[in-house]
Amino acid sequence: MSSSTQPLAWTGERMIPFVSDYATQATHWQRYLYFRSWYEDAVVVDAASGEGYGTDYSSIYSSKSYGADVSAEAVDHANKAYPRADFTVEDCCNFDYSKADVVTSFETIEHLPDPEKFLEALKACKGKIIISTPNRKLYDPNAKLGDKPTNPYHTIEWTAEEFAELIQRHFPDRQVRFLSQSTTLPGRLYEGLDTNAWFTIAVIGDGELPQWPKLGFSMPTVNNAQMGIECISAFVTYYPGEVEFAVVLNNTDAPNKKLWSDFAAQAPHFLTLVENSENKGYGQGANQGLDYLQKKGGFDAYGVTNDDVYASLGCLSELANAYNNLKSLDQNPGLLGVVSNKVAGKQQVEIGQFTDLPSLMRKANDFLHLNKSRATPWNQIRGLCFIMAPECLTAIGGFDPVFGLGNFEDDDYCVRAKLAGFTNWVVDGAFLYHEGSKTFATLDIDYEANIARNMHVFNNKWQLENHFEFLEITKAPKGVSLHVPLNATYTPTHAIVISGENVDLRNQATDSEFAYWVYTVVREKGESARDQVLKALAA
Repeated sequence: MSSSTQPLAWTGERMIPFVSDYATQATHWQRYLYFRSWYEDAVVVDAASGEGYGTDYSSIYSSKSYGADVSAEAVDHANKAYPRADFTVEDCCNFDYSKADVVTSFETIEHLPDPEKFLEALKACKGKIIISTPNRKLYDPNAKLGDKPTNPYHTIEWTAEEFAELIQRHFPDRQVRFLSQSTTLPGRLYEGLDTNAWFTIAVIGDGELPQWPKLGFSMPTVNNAQMGIECISAFVTYYPGEVEFAVVLNNTDAPNKKLWSDFAAQAPHFLTLVENSENKGYGQGANQGLDYLQKKGGFDAYGVTNDDVYASLGCLSELANAYNNLKSLDQNPGLLGVVSNKVAGKQQVEIGQFTDLPSLMRKANDFLHLNKSRATPWNQIRGLCFIMAPECLTAIGGFDPVFGLGNFEDDDYCVRAKLAGFTNWVVDGAFLYHEGSKTFATLDIDYEANIARNMHVFNNKWQLENHFEFLEITKAPKGVSLHVPLNATYTPTHAIVISGENVDLRNQATDSEFAYWVYTVVREKGESARDQVLKALAA
């Protein structure tokens, strides 16, 4: 909702974004998000549109979205908060659906005094009709069909079988399919009529059901549990497909480890913890998570993400949609990256001022409306957050551990993906909020020194004079492999601590850092050290 528009009061029934309880928000979002592809360039009618958030979501993609609701208060609010859609005060049983390509009706029919009249009105829509309702078997297991529901807002409730019979009886000449909504949060939708599902969704009309790739994400983290948990919660809530996370705890302290353990205990279906007694850095940490996910298998795409980010409503669905489309176009996608408020290069975008989550989501939705279903080929995809094809992960493996705690390992990864024959893309509407450099600040590491050091490592590896020449690399130097095993490690030949990091003087330190180290040794040991340096250089 707009930050300038006051939210409607939550009665416990109508879904209000960022106000309702989590279960209500998650299950409602999952239903609207699942049918994203059906809204594209369509006329969409949201029957009993309530607060208006779902109508607004469809309006990002549709040619026009209309919301109809009997509540004048709700309609007045929705017209102010969501100007992209049109809302009218009207009984959904009397609305003219004849011009609609898609009708959505989520958690409506059980509220109506005459559900059959509503279904008759819907027959005017010759396109697709989507209707959801709660399963009485779970909500009120001792009740029978026709009993007054325990929920005071409902007039009637059905079991999955009873609801299926009702829909098929009213649409005998139309294709009718059923989806079910999981009892496990966030409430994924899956095909088939499950008698033990939380909600039942009837899909009336032709057209292939949306297909969402199963994603496996690796997230390295140190001591940022609170934001990391919020990050994963947003990803999971705002993605209508299956998604799992392998969170790699890099020398995480006891309080943060406790937060992660408690969260994992609540979400074993989408979260696994991998623990390290030392901080192995972003690259090696990400590799460990990817290694776990790859061995587990069953994923359509893999990804990595920072722990100090927050996904907008359309972030992951845009990535997944672009991934599906690029594969169907035989573009051989490798890495697909997000756009963000705080990231270097082409991926940095400006979506306008926001002060809280509601205003962030509002701005991100507006930005998505302008950039929906677009992807731009680009050779530099930042490690902030991206997904990749399993074939790409198999071909190039993981990040090169020579880059230590982080920086430039993502540029190295992009070069290897490109040289292995894959295409890299920026997904223009996939906005991800980024806090920025959270881990480096927590560890009190000199970020600028790290940047200079790892640029030196990168340029040496790829034999470059200037870092940005890497965009034009067409062939790997002799001895540089495009594949780095996910279990690869880096053993320094002569490690010292510089600016808060363990640095290998031979392969990681910049020339100035190496020279300063020589200076400190000479200053400490005097003329004998000078003689050793002179003899070594002469040799």
